[in-house]
Amino acid sequence: MAILKRLTLTIMLLLAGGFYGYTQDGIDELSATDRELLYKAVDLVDGDMSESALEDFDMLAKKYPKNYLVQYERAYALYSLHRYDQVIKAQEFFLSHKDADELAFQLVGNAYDITGDRRKAAEIYNEGLKRYPNSGKLYLELGNIYNLDKDYDKAFENYNTGIRVDPNFASNYFQAANLYLNSEGGKVWGLIYAEAEILLAPSNEFRHQQMASMMVDCFRENIKLNYDSAKTSLSVTLTPTRTIRIDPETHIVYLNFPGVYETVLQTPLMSMLLNHEQFTASIPQLIEIRRGAIDTYYALTDNLYGKSMYMMEFQKEVIDAGHWDAYNYFIFSGCYPEEFDAWYEEHEEEFDSFVDWYNNTPFTLGNGRSVTPGQLFDNYRPLDLIEATRIASGLLEASSAGSAD
Repeated sequence: MAILKRLTLTIMLLLAGGFYGYTQDGIDELSATDRELLYKAVDLVDGDMSESALEDFDMLAKKYPKNYLVQYERAYALYSLHRYDQVIKAQEFFLSHKDADELAFQLVGNAYDITGDRRKAAEIYNEGLKRYPNSGKLYLELGNIYNLDKDYDKAFENYNTGIRVDPNFASNYFQAANLYLNSEGGKVWGLIYAEAEILLAPSNEFRHQQMASMMVDCFRENIKLNYDSAKTSLSVTLTPTRTIRIDPETHIVYLNFPGVYETVLQTPLMSMLLNHEQFTASIPQLIEIRRGAIDTYYALTDNLYGKSMYMMEFQKEVIDAGHWDAYNYFIFSGCYPEEFDAWYEEHEEEFDSFVDWYNNTPFTLGNGRSVTPGQLFDNYRPLDLIEATRIASGLLEASSAGSAD
């Protein structure tokens, strides 16, 4: 969508130049003529013309047999041509090389995986993690192997570890969101992860639309406003349990986030119920209930999780900056293109203002900011039983508003 391109500008500029930066020694070893030949070959691969580039790579590989950059780029060209056996054959040189980075282990591991040897692929990824323990990419690949084997607990473990060590790498959120949103007990985490993926990789329109569509489906399938002649009722089924845990030693009371989120959604939904609205998960309705959830969360808990649930804090920042409508039209634009286009015609300046704000205030994680179950209580405000009872009473009141005669 052309009108969204400005939003991706900052991120695309940050990604530019990655190829030449970490391989300067390898480039300096080449003559000026061969350097230009390498650049040309790489450009051919990037332009889906790997077959044309291979002759140049073969010549350079013979001339510079110990040059890691040349050998890696040749292997990448072979990979793009689906010549996975040759990639595997080439690994002996560049995986043991001092310049081998996480991408090299990912490349070889993927070649093993595609040719059917998942066990060997996992070995390569784990070998890479010994050298690069903070590689979100390698945890992603391990998670994908377990996902394919339907060992979902191990898949979650690796995706979430990848998120913890590399919190701004979007692909782990994407894969975990798919699993969470298709599970019985993880839908709230799926909503959070899907939105994080969109914000961390706004230039990936395919994933953006898939994540947004899954979010809309999740809201639509798990929120029911029921009307009959005797009674109206509201049902929200995003989480099967609303857990409270008391530490036996410190007596700190812990409220789990999915139950809190499900409950704070019910306040704005109750207004819809009283107005006899049909819930369709349209963009205006999503704007209303998501805004209401943030307002209720802050009113009842005073940002209980702090930066450990940074999605709530970030959404509050969007609201305070005056961009809430534009933000939600951006998030859900691919699900309702006609609805977005009609809104944009009348709010172009408003949307452009949001884009400028976001490019200056992007969603970033790390340094205490997180959105994961495993880090939920890192910045949690300790609750004693009295304060926990006060918050729980407020949540209970919001929850009990889910039906009306």
